[in-house]
Amino acid sequence: MAITVSEPIQTPTQPPSTTITNDQPSSSSSTIQTLQQPPPNMLKSEFLDAELLAITAEVQKLVEHRRSPTLHLTYQEQWDTLQTGASELISTLSQRCNKIHKVASMHYATLVHFVEGQDPLPIANTPYFPDSEYLTREARLFKQLRKTILKQQEEAKAREDHLLQKQLELEATLKMKEDLIAQLMNQHPNP
Repeated sequence: MAITVSEPIQTPTQPPSTTITNDQPSSSSSTIQTLQQPPPNMLKSEFLDAELLAITAEVQKLVEHRRSPTLHLTYQEQWDTLQTGASELISTLSQRCNKIHKVASMHYATLVHFVEGQDPLPIANTPYFPDSEYLTREARLFKQLRKTILKQQEEAKAREDHLLQKQLELEATLKMKEDLIAQLMNQHPNP
């Protein structure tokens, strides 16, 4: 798709001039050529650069004219025409690239799976391992997490036992101090 812009300088008293070359009546001020037959150099960077530059130039002109005193429908139609043209370009490019990619991937698949003059790989000669012997990533992670949790539980149990022992020691010390205080109180009665 080739987009070329030919827009005269507009004055507030003159309406914009219109030229369309794709057999569609319109009041757009852009010259749009739709792609009936994609050019053979469509995937070359020069062609793509030229098309993208033309689209960019059209967008810049439309952005510059966003405050000019033209009819709203004309301005909107120019944007719609640009959008349609860009969409057609992208659609044609994607169709061509998808077709090439499909052919290339089919060719690659045939090369990978079948090499001419060779028999397919003998699968029957490969060793068999039951599913129980395969360790999946999830099984390894689960095993590792289980070890970590058990270790943390053991550490927590050891801390809890240590704290319980300290608490019992403190209670015993407190009981001894209470007994000592009671004994001292009994020895020295208050007058």
